[in-house]
Amino acid sequence: MTKSLKKYLLLIATVILSVTLAACGMGTSAEQIVNKSVESSKNIKSTDFEATSQSEILVGEQNQTIENTVSGSLIMDPLAMKATTDVKAQGQSQTLELYIKDGTAYAKSTGQNEWVKSSNNNITAQFENLKKIANSDQILEFYKKIAKDFKKTEENGNYVLTYTGNGEQFKDLMVAVANASSGSEVTASAFNNVDFKNVSIKLVVTKDFVPVNNEVTMELATKDTSNPTTMKIKQIIKYSNVNNVKEIKLPDEVKNAKEVATNSRR
Repeated sequence: MTKSLKKYLLLIATVILSVTLAACGMGTSAEQIVNKSVESSKNIKSTDFEATSQSEILVGEQNQTIENTVSGSLIMDPLAMKATTDVKAQGQSQTLELYIKDGTAYAKSTGQNEWVKSSNNNITAQFENLKKIANSDQILEFYKKIAKDFKKTEENGNYVLTYTGNGEQFKDLMVAVANASSGSEVTASAFNNVDFKNVSIKLVVTKDFVPVNNEVTMELATKDTSNPTTMKIKQIIKYSNVNNVKEIKLPDEVKNAKEVATNSRR
């Protein structure tokens, strides 16, 4: 189970991070994003979500496309989650159903007839750490730095914040995330081999700064390598029922899941 869970952990973790970043909202001008971000992010306690992602990876002449969808509900504190992840790649598809509650992770993936569970602290700790990353001073400083580059419009009674650029300054964000997650100092030189070619961001929030959806398109490429790699990514996250998810209940079949060892390859 642990192996399967880690395979999808990043997909689901991205949703948690995006909840906080999208919750930054915006004031009457784009420059006021950060002024609203701290209070807004603190106020996001729970949400339902649906995230879709498409990735096209080109390594040399080899092309691979990956599509995934993650949907479910999330309560930030104490951490509780239910999520269903569908991944399609190389003509195959796989589904993972996941619950996290009371420090225990429950999972069932394609090909399994029963639920399994793990109380391994490393699993839930990764989600808890992600919340700290999203609220780190370095990341807030990054968004303060680029606030002037966002444009503000209104759409269907909501605020819309958009950014388009070559993405080179997103190295600063990668450095901030790496520093917050590793606990050790990481410099921009660690990403010298990555070319952030094109980045576009669209954040939609209500006028009360509640996230509605978040769309990111990005193209990355490696530089100065014998085996050049290009990756195109598009992700859309939709939020609903924000701060109205009061409880995540475990179905009986999930409650009766069998405990598995941490090193299980199942």
